[in-house]
Amino acid sequence: MIHDIKKVYENTTIQGKVEGDKKEYICRIYKYLVSPKSFGVKENTYICYFEEIGINEKSSANKNNNENKKKIGIMIDPGSNDEEIYEFLKKENIEIKYIFLTHNHPDHIAGLDNAKEKLNVPIVISRLDGENIHDKRYTMMRLFRLKELECDVDIMLEHLEEIKICDDIIFKFHLTPGHSLGSMCIELMGTDVVFVGDTVFKEGYRKNRLFRWK
Repeated sequence: MIHDIKKVYENTTIQGKVEGDKKEYICRIYKYLVSPKSFGVKENTYICYFEEIGINEKSSANKNNNENKKKIGIMIDPGSNDEEIYEFLKKENIEIKYIFLTHNHPDHIAGLDNAKEKLNVPIVISRLDGENIHDKRYTMMRLFRLKELECDVDIMLEHLEEIKICDDIIFKFHLTPGHSLGSMCIELMGTDVVFVGDTVFKEGYRKNRLFRWK
């Protein structure tokens, strides 16, 4: 389980511990958020990354030796092209395995072409939103005067499918339509961490038409 997770503040990192069947990991979640730009909404990008804890790494004497150890992770919703995100990945020595998309709206995909070019990893989205990711009626990219995406998605998932990034770290995808045709929540299995995208807003559920769910 992940323990002692606190609220994710802007441009900061929280951490907890993931206890798998085979290994133990420190999990950190970095949230990058910038103020409204060309399309008037905040751009969110999450980096969820993991560092294996070895027997000799639990003592403070070995702390400095572990700072440069390679970590693995995933990027969620690259809504921004800001270089600060990639500088963070380089500084922390994080190898991104996948780009996950909660849905296909501009503030979550505007930086996708740049992310694909820099990271060259599979892009994962729901089938419903993936099939419409180049359709301006659904993505609203032109509405906000943004260039349509050039890259394609690599993996389109159905409800409750899973992706494993290593033996003990698995993400499950929950289809939660309403905000978009194929909005998904992304659950880090074995923890209480779920990336909800825009399925839930602070204003409540009615903005996303969740009251229509059966």
